[in-house]
Amino acid sequence: MSLPSPENLLFPAVQADGYEAVGKGRKLTADVVIVGTGPGGASVARVLAEGGAKVVLIEDGPAQSRFRPNQAHTMRYHMQEGGMIIAQGSGYLSIAAGRGVGGGTLINSALSFQPAPDVLDEWAERLQDPGWGADALTPIYDEVARLIGVADTQPWFAGENNRLIVRGIEALGLDGGLAPRSTPRCVGCGICNFGCPTDGKASMNLTLLPRAVDNGALIQADTLVTEILTEGHRAVGVRGMARHPDTREPVGPVEVRADRVILSAGALGTPRLLWHSGLAKGMGPVGHGLHVHPGSAVFGLCDHEVNLWRGATQGAYFHHPDLPGVLPHGFSAPPEVCLMAMNAVGDRLEEGLEMLPHLTGMVVMISDKGEGTVRATKEGRAKVTYHFADNDIERIKLGMRETARVLLAGGAREVFVPVYGVGRHRDADSLYEDLRPAQITDFTLYASHPMSTCRMGIDPKTSVISPSGEAHGLPGLYIADASIFPTSLGVNPQLTTLTVGTALGRRMLNA
Repeated sequence: MSLPSPENLLFPAVQADGYEAVGKGRKLTADVVIVGTGPGGASVARVLAEGGAKVVLIEDGPAQSRFRPNQAHTMRYHMQEGGMIIAQGSGYLSIAAGRGVGGGTLINSALSFQPAPDVLDEWAERLQDPGWGADALTPIYDEVARLIGVADTQPWFAGENNRLIVRGIEALGLDGGLAPRSTPRCVGCGICNFGCPTDGKASMNLTLLPRAVDNGALIQADTLVTEILTEGHRAVGVRGMARHPDTREPVGPVEVRADRVILSAGALGTPRLLWHSGLAKGMGPVGHGLHVHPGSAVFGLCDHEVNLWRGATQGAYFHHPDLPGVLPHGFSAPPEVCLMAMNAVGDRLEEGLEMLPHLTGMVVMISDKGEGTVRATKEGRAKVTYHFADNDIERIKLGMRETARVLLAGGAREVFVPVYGVGRHRDADSLYEDLRPAQITDFTLYASHPMSTCRMGIDPKTSVISPSGEAHGLPGLYIADASIFPTSLGVNPQLTTLTVGTALGRRMLNA
């Protein structure tokens, strides 16, 4: 398929860089209005538009990618709330969520795993619906994987960090290797998290959204939805404010009325909107059950140069047979982020700069048993809490130990972790002994996979939407994003969010 350039696809908000002005306001009608253009919104939009529905998508972030290899710039334009969403609770936990036409796919690492079949089969059992099990969903996984060009990372652009990890995996005889990623034209520049500068990553603005637009869908960018319109206890549309992409100044109101309202703002944005709009209390456990796949990093120091910021972002992974639900995978970040993660700042900066080219690293991510909540402040910002399960921290520690083994077997001479009071080690077991007394507050933690805050289920007391995607407590309102996952997924959620959105779209067409 020959895709038109993203700049020609949009229904923009303001007069800036060629955008069309909203002016005094814009009112539209459609069959479907979708809030959010990430993998959930893009996949359901593609299915419904190809099925003949008139679709309008509304996106808070910019219409055109604002990519620069600069962390502050990325946080400003392509991360929700400027990248400053912090969960309060048992530990300090930063949670990342993307924005812009394409959502989180603009700045993720493009890892595209299918979850273990038993995870999906548990969903089907909970939902009493075999259509949500592994047998039914696997063909859809395969379909969307083809659409976004999922393939294993190739050695020629993997980079030395990923190649070292693979050497360690092979030396220890573990299951793993180069990772599946949706990067069909990757050149290994290593800055996926700032946005792909070569269009090598199959983000939604280059893949599913063009398909939707080719079938008549419209995309309204730079517009923050603040209200879900209801009539007769039924959702009938949304209302928001278009804003200038740079100054964020209000430009004009936007209102879209539709037969179906689909929220795809993510597991933080969707419950935040429901609470801010005053609808959450009548819709079941909105914002409850937050999972985030928390984790931390393990670094190795090598004699040779690695330059872990070069090559495929997060291009290798492994599974350990004794650690189900723990997924270590490659760590890739620009030099300044590496220095911060190592706490190599201030009087340690010179030491950090000397170490920097010789670092290798991995992230240890877990399928969490801990849970959190998402609410909204009066100003409409996310108010997030998260509390770790006791066993989750132990699983992170054990994952760090096994990850250290891999890095040492692959070529590192010593390993260390961003945990207070834990030093450098030449042996994975001694690292673990140093880690054992560490408390949650000693860890530098990170999470970028929020999910399960508006869970799908059959009981309105314990879930927000039914297996059809429609809200229990508000007819006409649907949700299609990672917030509907019944459980923690255990792998990076991009491919599953696309699959779930596709399946829900088809259910809506056939309803």
